[in-house]
Amino acid sequence: MAGFFPHVFGQEKVSRELKRLFEENRLPHTLIFYGDEGLGKTTAALDLAGILTGKAEKLEKELSEISEEERQKMPVLTLADEQVWYLHPVGMELKIEQFRTFLSAMSSFDEKPHVCIIDEAQTMMDPVANALLKTLEEPEGNIHFILITHDLDALLPTIISRGERFGFLPLGAADYFSFIRSRKDIHFPRGMDEKVLFQLSEGNPGITLEVAGDGVSAQPESAMDFWETVTGGDTPFSTLSSMEFKERKDFLKMLRWILLVGRDIFILAETGNSSALRCVTVAAREERIAPFWQGEKGEAALQALKTAETAVARYINIKNIWDMILITFEHIQKGEKEWIR
Repeated sequence: MAGFFPHVFGQEKVSRELKRLFEENRLPHTLIFYGDEGLGKTTAALDLAGILTGKAEKLEKELSEISEEERQKMPVLTLADEQVWYLHPVGMELKIEQFRTFLSAMSSFDEKPHVCIIDEAQTMMDPVANALLKTLEEPEGNIHFILITHDLDALLPTIISRGERFGFLPLGAADYFSFIRSRKDIHFPRGMDEKVLFQLSEGNPGITLEVAGDGVSAQPESAMDFWETVTGGDTPFSTLSSMEFKERKDFLKMLRWILLVGRDIFILAETGNSSALRCVTVAAREERIAPFWQGEKGEAALQALKTAETAVARYINIKNIWDMILITFEHIQKGEKEWIR
């Protein structure tokens, strides 16, 4: 793990840069941590807050006593003798009341360092962002803001211009395999190995823990059920549209498995080479339907799934995303050219 971020795996470039700025007393008062979900941005922000306040041990102890479920119920979480403030979306967005609570308390802060972490900052509506903007324009010397986002483009340009950006990237293969071997809570689903997990997660530790933390083995088969239905089913939309997803993360996990199986099918369709397949437990089923997905059809299907993955990251309603996938695949199945460009 990176020395400046004791609880984050990888991200050495960001760690080195922040360590240098800290040691040179040039750390910006507004920092923006951006990158895909699951790369350790929030954990890194909390690590940095512990360093800035000098209360890393106290902060870690308090966090260990609060479950993730409890944390999500607290719109404003204060830690380390109220020197660390953590704000995250209530429902689908950050609320103006959360900022008013912090700004009201800020007026009575003493000279000790304080850190305000704003998670999922892209969910701020314009009135909330504008309320924060004045504070960012005239920062107090002892207050640092850390904004966290997986969708930098969704932040107001005026907010972005007030902070310094630090990008979090997926792990390379070597770092990823070191991460896998360092964790005792990863249990490979049947037929999977670390290379499959690397491809499925695209080097993202958070996704890896979601997929392999509980050793679930039915996901390739469920993904394969989807592909068989949209390939040969008479009414794939009505067959699949009744599926319900309670959690956004569960939908995203399923979508990634569908993508992984889909890539296998496309490889088979284009090359006939089964040696490169990742989901070996469903290889025979993939081979049976692969010829249907040659050329434009396979390309359009994978593009639709990648578009859906982006839509999930932008918090578009998952029912609408699922309907879009099914409608698109039904048109592809029927060979309607305007849907496969």
